[in-house]
Amino acid sequence: MLLTKTSIAEEGGEVNIETVMGTGEVLEDTSASGRERPWSKHKMSNVELTELFEIARSIDETILTDSRMDSLRHCSDVVIFLQDAAGNRKLKSANFCRVRVCPMCNWRRSMKLFSQVSAITDEILREKKARFIFVTLTVRNVQGHELTDMINKMNQAFKYLTSKGQTFAPAKELKKNLLGYMKAEEITYNSKAGTFHPHIHTIFEVKPSYFRDGYLTKKAWITLWRSALGVDYDPSVDVRNIKGGTAKAVAEVAKYPVKMDTVLKIKDKQQAALALIQLYRAIFRRRLVTFGGDFREYKRKLALDDVESGDLVHVETEQTGFNPVAQVLFKYRADVGAYIC
Repeated sequence: MLLTKTSIAEEGGEVNIETVMGTGEVLEDTSASGRERPWSKHKMSNVELTELFEIARSIDETILTDSRMDSLRHCSDVVIFLQDAAGNRKLKSANFCRVRVCPMCNWRRSMKLFSQVSAITDEILREKKARFIFVTLTVRNVQGHELTDMINKMNQAFKYLTSKGQTFAPAKELKKNLLGYMKAEEITYNSKAGTFHPHIHTIFEVKPSYFRDGYLTKKAWITLWRSALGVDYDPSVDVRNIKGGTAKAVAEVAKYPVKMDTVLKIKDKQQAALALIQLYRAIFRRRLVTFGGDFREYKRKLALDDVESGDLVHVETEQTGFNPVAQVLFKYRADVGAYIC
């Protein structure tokens, strides 16, 4: 075991603490609720993605630059936790790569989105009466070369449903009751058909009167979404009332939308690499999470940073009264598939 002294900035000035490394401890990180945070699982997925990008770059060398590839390869290979006298820990730093499809970074974004939606909803409910519904809006699967255009089409259709600046008569009743929303785009891949399934998960904040005046049945939602899309088929729509009326109940349905599981599970690595190229091109520099109405205003009021481009270290509500006495350094060991101090 190696102990060194380092200074960290704390309220009231700098504090000298020990840096602990080389103990052989395997990282076990849990949330305040006791849920395990699976660092090793996400790092192993990151390693798989790195290998897949190597194949993808042999097909299209412009898909990821050398520097971005290096960042992806070394994403979170070293993580440092602050530790208090009772052994409680919180993450201090990690070298996250921020590549849009990285499983490790998207896990952190997912945690951040949960925390932000919870905070925003809690503040909304503290100040006003509101209800929340969870709606999933889908389209038929598309080929890779159609993906970008379909995402654009879905985003425009969503604006027809929600934007007061867009004249779209079929959505008049919805807009009358709509107070805000959180929208997350998700894209999955069907390896058997070789097609992509883009869809939108959204939390709509509505007036309580929505359930008495202006309520939309599932059939009405399908008709509305079909009209907004301008397609000649009935798209699938899932509508659920978020029961419980609490911030946590609302936040439970919030999740970060880019999942690499379906691509990483493809056995044919050439097919997987081509799917990765198509997906990465389609979402390049595109926002996948947006807030509107009350969600946007309360996010600004709470001074929350950007889910996608913001801080990935401090993604949850910070502990109060946490007084670190040491920092513990863990490195990912590929040979054992775990983080070791």
